[in-house]
Amino acid sequence: MPKTIDVNLLNPFIAATLECLKQMAGAKPERKRVFVKTDPLMHGDVCGIIGMTNGITGSCVVSFPDALARRIVAKFLGEDESTISASMIEDGIGEVANMVAGGAKRKFADSDYRFNISTPTVVHGEPVKLFNPADTVAIACEFTADPTWPGTFLIEVALKPTDK
Repeated sequence: MPKTIDVNLLNPFIAATLECLKQMAGAKPERKRVFVKTDPLMHGDVCGIIGMTNGITGSCVVSFPDALARRIVAKFLGEDESTISASMIEDGIGEVANMVAGGAKRKFADSDYRFNISTPTVVHGEPVKLFNPADTVAIACEFTADPTWPGTFLIEVALKPTDK
């Protein structure tokens, strides 16, 4: 039987990410594509990783190219992009991941799903690779952050599948 991920486990993370970027950075995200991700190479140089345990096993990763992460953090802070340091980018993307985790947790509160969401971890470097366990399925959604900004970001949710 083919393995799949319940879309009800994906949508809260996607919605929380888009809400965060709209509210904090004034972005206007647009979806480009959705696909099954089979390789460990992350889309960007800066990744916020959110783990899930105790009922659901997996992760959600929000991955940005460095230049896009810099722009988003500059918008958060109301600063010029040229003043944004690497540590500010890491802290800013960490805050995005925190907001995504919190937003997703709120969205799951009214559902039948019960699990723990970890404090996010940020990885910054090139190339970033994330190796998911062999028995997980990773679904990736690629977005532009704003039609006028260069670059795209990826939301990747990797979970143990269910039989369908």
